[in-house]
Amino acid sequence: MREKETKKKVLVIGGPTGVGKSAVAYSVAKKIDGEIISADSRQFYKEINIGTDKVPLSMRKDVPHHLVDFLSIKEGFDVYSFIKIVREKIQEIQSRNKTVIIVGGSGLYLRSLMKGIFSIPDESREKQQEIRRVLEEKTTEVLYKELLIVDPALKNTVHPNDRRRIRRALELYYLTGKPMSYWQKQEPETVLKENERMYFILVRNREEMYERIEERVDKMFENGWVEEVKKLKEDGYAAYLREKAPIGYVEILDYFDGRGTIEELKSGIKQKTRNFAKKQLTWFRRENGIWLELSGDGKNVVEEIIKRFYKG
Repeated sequence: MREKETKKKVLVIGGPTGVGKSAVAYSVAKKIDGEIISADSRQFYKEINIGTDKVPLSMRKDVPHHLVDFLSIKEGFDVYSFIKIVREKIQEIQSRNKTVIIVGGSGLYLRSLMKGIFSIPDESREKQQEIRRVLEEKTTEVLYKELLIVDPALKNTVHPNDRRRIRRALELYYLTGKPMSYWQKQEPETVLKENERMYFILVRNREEMYERIEERVDKMFENGWVEEVKKLKEDGYAAYLREKAPIGYVEILDYFDGRGTIEELKSGIKQKTRNFAKKQLTWFRRENGIWLELSGDGKNVVEEIIKRFYKG
């Protein structure tokens, strides 16, 4: 593949938490003159740092990382906003003759870029915040019953306890007047067509991945995670953490309320993170990407990614 064509092709790197995507993406970017766009929703928010395993500032100074620390946890943000800003960032980066590398574990966000997502008219989106407020005031049980009335086709695909998906489906219905099952059958516009991207999915030996997760959680506690959450709670962020923060923040808030010991807290966060990684793997198995298995520091896949990327 000629260099000019390669610069216009977008490199996408996905995979479960704890696999080492950020380090691999950074190493690749250094070698191919790239800039990185984060597709990890945990890293968007400025206020939460330790528990998100955010890309270190030294790496961000060395290689530009976009969509890291750009949003307040108090602000609204969704997949539609993500698509819009990524489209703009791709054009901006390519205008500098740099290679775009999109990396993250948020499977829905990655899928939305490559498979598209149904658009919502701007006039409808103006009432989005009010719809969200009304839905948030209802229990998950009430929301699920509501969903089965407006979109019974989702009964076998949305779990009764999956509040986020239930709420998202209801929000879409009240915004557009059509159920999610209808929109899922449409052909949405994609940001990255198949010939405009190369998608790699990184995995590890399960035992190694779990060991990395446990070591990372221990390191987060050593780095002052509990103190970070305490300060955020004192500053009035508790409700936002419960709604948007990743695994660990809510558990630490509960610990402050006297639920369990510090060792039980650590153990619970590790278990939930392992379970989350398993769910992510299940998601990525449904995606059409090139699977590469990392070992050790992950350098074994860096050259493989670059070789395949230039080969096209």
